[in-house]
This record gives sequence, structure tokens and C-alpha cells, in this order.
Amino acid sequence: MGTPIPVTVVTGFLGAGKSTLVERWLSELPSDTAVIVNEAGAVGIDGELLARRATRLREITGGCVCCVTHQELDRTLADFAESSPPPSRILIETSGAASPAGVLRVLTRGLASEDLRLDGVVTVLDASRAERTMEFGLTLEQLGFADVVLLSHADVCDDEALASLERTVGGHAPGAVIAKAQHGILDGADADTLLGLLDARAGVLRIRPLESDTSHQRIDAVSLTHPGELDQERFGDWVEQALGAVEVRLLRIKGILAIRGVDARVIVQGVSEAVEITFGAAWGEAERVSRLVVLGLRLDEGALAAGFAACAADR
Repeated sequence: MGTPIPVTVVTGFLGAGKSTLVERWLSELPSDTAVIVNEAGAVGIDGELLARRATRLREITGGCVCCVTHQELDRTLADFAESSPPPSRILIETSGAASPAGVLRVLTRGLASEDLRLDGVVTVLDASRAERTMEFGLTLEQLGFADVVLLSHADVCDDEALASLERTVGGHAPGAVIAKAQHGILDGADADTLLGLLDARAGVLRIRPLESDTSHQRIDAVSLTHPGELDQERFGDWVEQALGAVEVRLLRIKGILAIRGVDARVIVQGVSEAVEITFGAAWGEAERVSRLVVLGLRLDEGALAAGFAACAADR
């Protein structure tokens, strides 16, 4: 089996500006990048707009890929994975009414799960109408799953309003990098490409509480921090036992760990029971602190905190 294909999920509430950003990113990504566009309605619009940029594009209409058309998404991902040659990357632009949870389940449990790798969830939020949008539970759910939150239409907001919005968004997006965009162009102070944004996670993971309910079930966000190194074997056992016991309620796990004997930051990315470990930048002179966010339903924060603390290397 070859190297898994990286898949980036671009989500965000209705009218957030996802298609504008995806079109821009396609001009920067390899020409064989595959795109899946989801429209909740029976007639697709975004796919036609992106067609001039994407040579490998599939449009899924008639319902959200998180539920009604999830089987079609599963089959489409498998088609791309089995194609010859397969794409070097896949972008999924969800409907503005879609929950990221269902999409991620297809990625990790679907027909082509062994051939795919979640590269990140980018949640787009229209900064000019964020206050109204965030009244919807779905928006908060989309933020809760984000690895990157991109504030679109940042050019129409003043600096004070943007700073306030970043603080608010930070409370709903555990572990996310927050960036800004104007007219589909990313602010170079954060990163000026999609891949740059995704790479930025390795050095600046932030752990924040999730503050609100979603429109469906409440998603708990348990933020775990240990001021030091973890023991690799203890951590592995804890993931297998403690997190395995709640896997049916586990939505996402992500973090940056300091593991004794490992010079690099250990990056943890998990969806449901599938956990991937990669290596980030070296710690160097930075303080070695282990941080982890667990997102799920009806989580026992006390038990998770005690188990994580028991992974300490200095016990």
C-alpha cells in the first residue's frame, strides 16, 4: 500500500466564503488535487464555479455529506483513492449545513480509510457577521472540530472588533490556529497558503475550553495539560484503555506531547478510535509541556485528567 492521500476538510456555516478560498487554494496546489463539493440542495452551484480550477472534481448534491449523502461521499473517496494515478491531495468542501463529525467518520471508517489521511479541518467563519452566525449551534460544532479557523471578510472589520472576535472564537476552537483572509487571500502574517496554515499547527497548538452546546448533542471538550514529559509506554496504554473505553462517544483527539527521549514535538491527531502520531518541530530551548484536547459526548473529565496525569515520565 502506498502513502495515504492527505484529505483536507473545509467547513463553515452557510455563506462563510468557503468556495472563494478553495478556488484560491487550487491555484497554489498541485494540478492533480481532487475536489469534492457538497451542496445541500438538488442543484449544485459551487462545483461549476470551481470547475475551471479543478481537473478532478466531483459534486455531491441533494443533502449533506454528514448524513443524507454520506454513502455517496464514501464511494467518491474510494473512487479517487483507487484511480490511477490517485490524486496527491483531496479537498472536501462541505455544505454550510453539514456537521464535520459525519464527514470524519467516513474518512476513518469508510471504504478507503486505509488509503486516506486526515490532513486537517479548516473552518471558515465570516468575520463580518460572526456574532449572528455563532448563535447557531452548528457553527459552534464546526469551530469545535477545527484545526484552523479562518476569519473571512476580515477587511470589513476594524482591528478592535477582530481582536475581540479572535478571543471569542478561541473559546470555541480548542487547539486551532486562527488566521484571517481578505477577498480570498490569506494574511501573510499567519501563513499565505493552505499548506502553510496546516503546517503552522505544529508549533502553536493552543488548548482552550469549548464553551457552548451544539444544535444536536453537547460536545464536551476536555483540555489536558502536563507541565513536563510523558512516558511513551504509559501514554500508549492510556490511549488504548481509557480512550478505547469511550470510542463510540469519542469524536476527536488532538495534541502536542513532550515524550521522554524524543527531541521532536509528538503530534497526535485522532478521529474516533483512529489515532495518528507524527513528529513536529524540535523542542529546542522551549519548555517541554504536554497538551491534549479530547472532544466527545458525555466525557468524564476527572477520569481523563487523572489518566493523563498518570502518564507522566517523572512518576
